[in-house]
Amino acid sequence: MVQAKVDAMKLGSGSVRRYLKQVQLGIFALAALVAAAAGVVMLSPKPQAQSQPAPQAQPEQAPAQPASPPLAVKPVTTQPIAPEAQTFVPPDPELESAWADKLREAPDYRAFFNRMRADFPAEWTQSLRDASAEGGLRKPEGVDLLMSLAVQAARAKSGLLAARAGGPALDRLFAGQRAVARQLATSDSALCLDFLNGAAAQRFTLFAATHRALMAGQALAGLDAIGDGAKARIQRETPTQADFDQLEKALREKGLPSEAIALLLDGKQPATPIPDDKACNNGVVYLETLARLDEPARMRLYALAVTLMAHD
Repeated sequence: MVQAKVDAMKLGSGSVRRYLKQVQLGIFALAALVAAAAGVVMLSPKPQAQSQPAPQAQPEQAPAQPASPPLAVKPVTTQPIAPEAQTFVPPDPELESAWADKLREAPDYRAFFNRMRADFPAEWTQSLRDASAEGGLRKPEGVDLLMSLAVQAARAKSGLLAARAGGPALDRLFAGQRAVARQLATSDSALCLDFLNGAAAQRFTLFAATHRALMAGQALAGLDAIGDGAKARIQRETPTQADFDQLEKALREKGLPSEAIALLLDGKQPATPIPDDKACNNGVVYLETLARLDEPARMRLYALAVTLMAHD
């Protein structure tokens, strides 16, 4: 039953209204600037029928864009997976020089960029090249584009290590996620849903450009979790049935109505769509509730969420 819950966390969805069925809580929400934000993994407490195995992915075909929920389920493991071999990218002093003025425009990002150079030199150089190819040197928000590409590169190489970080590092990582969601909830509920849903949104680039300290803090928390996981190497168990039950109970105690909880935890659409502002607030409540679970359950759920994020 628990494995079915875990599998259900990987089900895809099509519309923004199903935002909490697909979204993936993870290390680096800044990836939304170029592809999809690392949003919120919603934890489905109801196991799927064993007679309905996940459809097999078809090779050499574009992924389907469903108009209704779940098409596929990915297997999930909490065991470490060796990253694929990375192509060596040599340093590029000329490229660094070309970006020097642009980087000085964003002092809030300085600590993150310095960490990227030190810990992920090849990924940093490739991010500079990719950002340049996308016109980053000419765009006012070019440094935000670079930030997002660097975040994505670090996640792709070593994101799995963050799932093995200690409790304080994981708590800081998810605190950054909550901070971004809360800020969006006060200013743009539609963009808040895009963020939670993991949907690409060009407007998120502008949000990042005007909230650089907030976004830099979240990205640094991701690098910290990766570094901590590399040292701690904590192996956590898969979340239990009791963990999921505890989360559902806590959401009810927060005053969420049954239809909101059914959407959050089961992906069940209400008869009347939930307005964007309420749906965004429900997502924020979900993150806050998850943060208040007892530590063993919280850490198991956090570690699984980060593992799922790193698999994508």
